Amino acid sequence: MSARLTRFDFDEGDAFELPPRFERQELESRFAGLKDELLDGLLDQTETIDLQRRFKQAANEAAGIAWTTEFPLLVFPTLLDELAKRERARDNRQRQIRAKTEHLITEQV
Repeated sequence: MSARLTRFDFDEGDAFELPPRFERQELESRFAGLKDELLDGLLDQTETIDLQRRFKQAANEAAGIAWTTEFPLLVFPTLLDELAKRERARDNRQRQIRAKTEHLITEQV
C-alpha cells in the first residue's frame, strides 16, 4: 500500500528557511573566477603552446556544457578535468605518431 503525502502541517517551532540561490550576476562572477582559476592551473602544468590552446578550448567547451545544467559550479570542474585528460591523450598520441614518422619526412626531402 502506498501512502502519498499531500499536505504539510508544521508546528510553530518547525519553521525552516532554504538558502537563497545566487543571483545571475553573482553566479556568472563566481563561475568566471572558477574557470580562470582552473584554467590557470592547467596552463601552469603544461609547456607546449599547442596544448595550452587546446586547454583553453576545452575550458570554453566545458563552460558551455556546464551552463546548460542546473548546477554549473559543481559540474564545470569535473567536465574540465575530463576534457583536459582527453586533450592530453590526443597530444600524447600525436607525439607518438610524429616520433614514428619523423624519419619518413627526412627521407622524402
